[in-house]
Order: sequence, then C-alpha cells, then structure tokens
Amino acid sequence: MCPACPKRGHTSWATRALVYAERLDVVYQRGSETEPTTGLHVLRMAKRASGENIGEVFPLDQLRSYAHIVPHFGRVADNRLTHLNSIYGSKNFFLNKYFNKDFFYSISRVL
Repeated sequence: MCPACPKRGHTSWATRALVYAERLDVVYQRGSETEPTTGLHVLRMAKRASGENIGEVFPLDQLRSYAHIVPHFGRVADNRLTHLNSIYGSKNFFLNKYFNKDFFYSISRVL
C-alpha cells in the first residue's frame, strides 16, 4: 500500500510503500524453544488486553525478511478451513525453517 500524502507538509512518504504486519510470539514447548516432533518453533498471535491482534504499519524498506508460517491445527483441523482462510482462522503457527536453504541459515542464527 502507498500512503496518501497530505496536501501540505511532509512529502517523503509519497514514494514509500508500506506494509501491515501482525506480531507473533514464540511459545515455549516443555522447556524447549522448539516443538519436539517437528523441531520447528511454535508461534502464537500476540493479543492486546482487548483481544485484538497486535499489528503495525511500517515502511516496506524496514522489513528484513519474510517468514514462512504454517498453521498449527492440533489433533483435528476445523473442516471450514481452506487454503485461502487457514492463516486467518488459526491462532498458532509453525515457523517453517525448511522453506529454503537461505532462510534456514538466516533464521537459525537469530532464534
């Protein structure tokens, strides 16, 4: 998205693309950072006290890397979920470190 610039004042935002991102927190699994079966980090949508997701709009050039997340359904997945809405219907996710080699090496040094 691109912001609408005010008619007067700051014009530096006119050429910058913005992105909206929501915060995900790491969920520790029985004293470990990763889920024992998959070896992947489990993430949960961060919430405000009101129950709303914590999100922020910021300039796209401040984004370091994308993260490939996979919905974590538990024992049974809701049969209403599809490939189009599963990200929005899930509260927990796996951080897929196996998405590609470069991403695996960069994320393994950070977490």
